[in-house]
Amino acid sequence: KAKQGRLITTHAPFGYDYHNGTFIINQNESPTVKAVFNYYIKGHGYKKIAQLLEEDDTFINRQPYQVRNIIMNPNYCGRVINQYGQFDNMFPSIVSANVYEQAQRLRSQKQTKQTPSDNQLKQKIKCPCCNATLTNMTVRKKNHILRYYVCPKNLNASRFVCDFKGINAQTLEDKVLKVCQDFYQDHHIYAKIKNAIDKRLKRQRNTETHHTLTQEKLIEKLAQGIIDAETFRKQMQSLHQQPQRITSISEHQIQHTIQNIIQKRFTLNILYPYIETIHIAKDKNLIGIYFKNEPLNIVNQTMQSSIA
Repeated sequence: KAKQGRLITTHAPFGYDYHNGTFIINQNESPTVKAVFNYYIKGHGYKKIAQLLEEDDTFINRQPYQVRNIIMNPNYCGRVINQYGQFDNMFPSIVSANVYEQAQRLRSQKQTKQTPSDNQLKQKIKCPCCNATLTNMTVRKKNHILRYYVCPKNLNASRFVCDFKGINAQTLEDKVLKVCQDFYQDHHIYAKIKNAIDKRLKRQRNTETHHTLTQEKLIEKLAQGIIDAETFRKQMQSLHQQPQRITSISEHQIQHTIQNIIQKRFTLNILYPYIETIHIAKDKNLIGIYFKNEPLNIVNQTMQSSIA
């Protein structure tokens, strides 16, 4: 059967009924299938088509994923595609082959335009209303692209079923990066670098103290005639050839330098593997950033630091 393009299933897709080994058109459902293809060719997306179907009593309601399945199914133009090839005119078509293929070209064009995700916090943000993990949504305008993090429950339904509609991706990403930069500057990197510099300066002071004592001893030996002038000159010259001293660095200089490094080097791509989850409030304010294996909310830490 499959080699001949004949049906090997008794399950008819929406718009058809199964009868005597083939599909026949369901007159109640087929107008909805035609409407789906027509709306799609006009440029509407799956969710918008689902809404348009709801608004017209002559059509049967379909969810966005069901709209997508209709668009992708070659059966609607009477075509069967299996591992043995493509077989046309196998049963009555609801839409023409031209309409079906035009819809596939539109789908292909949309997929071609897709680029690697710019959403740098995907699968990290919790919905403030239902605690679902927010998903990415890209809205393409004529001259620009808008990115959002939205509740997946609203994507899978034609209408909003969760009160949280979404948040601008770029705005949230900027806030998260700024909080992380401030936290690491104030708590981690600054402390480590300052500690390292303090140790180096301490070693330098000890070395300088030793040099001072050595110089005094050489002068004393020269005065007592224990060493001659040439020996004194060589040993003093040797002291001055020691590694160049480090000039004293103020805390302000350290902080300024670290701030520049963090702002230039820290990116969300670097931080992403270490972020466990991000929480936002219903008013879209950032209220929580948690790192893996760290129970500390660094949003609270940064706020406390700024208040202090």
